[in-house]
Amino acid sequence: MGSRVVYLALLAAWVGALWWALDWAAAPKSAPAAVPTIQVSWKDFFTANVLPKLPISDNFVTPLRPPDGAGAYVSLPFLEQGHLGEDWATAKGDAALGEPVCSIGDGWVAVAQDFENAWGKVIFVEYRLATGRYPPSVEVMYAQLQEVDVKAGDFVKAGQKIGTVGNAGGIYQGMAHLHWEVRDTVGLGLGLGFSDNRDGWMNPSDFLAAHRGDRTGKPLQVKVLAPNERAGWGTEY
Repeated sequence: MGSRVVYLALLAAWVGALWWALDWAAAPKSAPAAVPTIQVSWKDFFTANVLPKLPISDNFVTPLRPPDGAGAYVSLPFLEQGHLGEDWATAKGDAALGEPVCSIGDGWVAVAQDFENAWGKVIFVEYRLATGRYPPSVEVMYAQLQEVDVKAGDFVKAGQKIGTVGNAGGIYQGMAHLHWEVRDTVGLGLGLGFSDNRDGWMNPSDFLAAHRGDRTGKPLQVKVLAPNERAGWGTEY
């Protein structure tokens, strides 16, 4: 276990540096600059070297108000207006600021970083599913956080607090919410949040419903708000 922790901690540092470089390269520049080419197949490396070392998780919980999401609301569902994740909140306006954000399963933190843009503070956690489950692993993005309580390389447990609901440092002032995404492909980066191309992204609520372990068959308690109910509920739409 000790050597595995050290290995994955060093790997997390490398991944964090890579993500920072990619984010910097994608950011607008005031003048053209030579940017070194980074050629890394993170997907292949992850599948061969990281995935086999991760804990198996097959008892997933909700990221807000676990285990069932009672008292949480979906203010913008998956794929509506091309939304690649779900926006969750527990109160209107910024009243949800500081609400605990929890890991949905037992996993490994690949990235925990403040990107200082509309995504704000972001955590990426990798989860390995049991043999025979689909997909074999997922990467979950928790974004626009106020606080981050983990660091790259940490192992986390289902229901463990990893951060708090935010508004991306005030960019979404009055609209505090958790934007989270479930991907069946690693290495997609921060992404745009909205796109007509959903390849690699999964419906977060559907994923939870399908992988609830001993709670299979018990419905999630999170409520999906209808469009006419969303005013003030943590979404810009």
